Amino acid sequence: MSILLATVVSVFAQYKVDSMCGAKVNLDKNGKLLSRYEPQTPGAGYVKAVELAVEFWKNCPNSKTNNLPLYITHCSMYRDGKGGFVGSTWPHNPIVVNAQMVQSMAIDWRNYSGDNSMIDITRKGLDHQLKHGTTPANWEWPSSPYASSEAGEIIYDGASKFDTARTEENIGRGDGSYVLEVDKIGEMGIGYLKFYEITNETKYLEAAIQCADALAKHVRKGVHTKSGLDWKTLVLTSPWPFRVKAETGDIIEDYTSHVVENLRLIDELIRIKDRIKLSEEKSIAYKTASDIVWNWLYSSEGPIKTSIWKGYFEDIRIDQINLNRVNNSPMEFARYLIKHPQHDPNISTTVPGLIWWVKNTFSEPGMNAINEQTGCYQPMGSHTSRYASICALWYEYSGDKWFKEEAFRYFNHASYMAEPDGVIQTGHTWGEEIWFSDGYVDYIRHFMEGLAAIPEWVPVGNHLLKSTSVVQTIEYKDKKVSFSTFDDASQITLRMTSKPKTITVNGKQIEPVGKLTANSWTWTALEKGGVVKINYSGGNKILITL
Repeated sequence: MSILLATVVSVFAQYKVDSMCGAKVNLDKNGKLLSRYEPQTPGAGYVKAVELAVEFWKNCPNSKTNNLPLYITHCSMYRDGKGGFVGSTWPHNPIVVNAQMVQSMAIDWRNYSGDNSMIDITRKGLDHQLKHGTTPANWEWPSSPYASSEAGEIIYDGASKFDTARTEENIGRGDGSYVLEVDKIGEMGIGYLKFYEITNETKYLEAAIQCADALAKHVRKGVHTKSGLDWKTLVLTSPWPFRVKAETGDIIEDYTSHVVENLRLIDELIRIKDRIKLSEEKSIAYKTASDIVWNWLYSSEGPIKTSIWKGYFEDIRIDQINLNRVNNSPMEFARYLIKHPQHDPNISTTVPGLIWWVKNTFSEPGMNAINEQTGCYQPMGSHTSRYASICALWYEYSGDKWFKEEAFRYFNHASYMAEPDGVIQTGHTWGEEIWFSDGYVDYIRHFMEGLAAIPEWVPVGNHLLKSTSVVQTIEYKDKKVSFSTFDDASQITLRMTSKPKTITVNGKQIEPVGKLTANSWTWTALEKGGVVKINYSGGNKILITL
């Protein structure tokens, strides 16, 4: 073997595979993974992956049976062998798709690109959920959204395919007919609420409040045993059960650690209670529920202590004894905690602990990839990019460069899932099934969050990367960027081609400073262009001139 060949083999041996999703892997001189697109420019390949995903989503093929975009009534699709696509027969997961469109499309990508078509695309999914996927107002769980539906069906009301799969031992797969997943009520509710904050359309606020009301009505606390202290009869409970019958409230599966979406919803409603004229009764009920959840998370029975991170996926077997483990529950809680650090005085221990737990539990040997869950132990692009985004956020918060490198390598892996025609593969070993959640809405948002946390990775241009208040309108013009926000105060990060000449808030100029203070902005020069950070209050209309 020649010295050159031996070197090549040695380099490729440092990564588990030499190709993924039709592309040869790109490695640096040390044999470490680079991105699929523009590998020599950190971050450029991430934007390319998102662009491909968004363009496919905007032109998603319609179902031949109902003429709706496939993602409205199908969880996944296959190539039909004729240049087109056909929906799968696996039960659909509509809340995951419809709710996550709000963050990935209507917020993240629209803010970055100014593409306002994202609003109507997202509205179509939300309106379908409201009209065809909500329980009656007189049921035990009233006006609540369904997490599952039959493949290809317009109506969302659970998945009867899982009724027949269930056995007498109650270890069947999935939700079943007229069954809710309680964690998804909050996930859909915060999606409705954020869309209201974009559009001011009150029907989405009302839907969000209905979700919060159902959650506040049913919140609980405590650990119970059926008899004595026999561990075999221990029933570990969470603030809400995982799966319930919508009409009667009967519990199908008791425990879930995934309470963060419910927390996001009720905490946000509390935050804006005066603006939306929330009643005192509701405010107290939501605050009580929030306190119960925060206390439980850090209690001796909560997942911070027990690491029983379980209960999210709608098509996994019913797991009454809590054997399954998932990566998204601790990672999404870590995301929320980084953005609200006041809740944890030991955040510098908690968040790295969660990141390391996920890495140790779900990382794929020999790769920069994260497996979905122990019940489906396969590496996927969405979960890999999720892990990367949390590492990026923690790097931004802590300054620890190990996490920046970790984010870089795992985002690089996830970029290979994006094929040139806009098909986003679920995972490099997944096969022919292309999931809309894992491949698109839960993929896009993680890349965008990572780019916002590490803006030097963003290719030069004028792009709003993040805002602590929801952006309602945004427009990019030559030498000018203008936007408005829901709140009259926000902290903003933008990637820009040049240092602004002026920045005004509701017509009043704010001044550049060396270190960000109230009603000011900073400029950090990069090799090309730079990064603008703005901290303002007293208005919601911002104009930047270049």
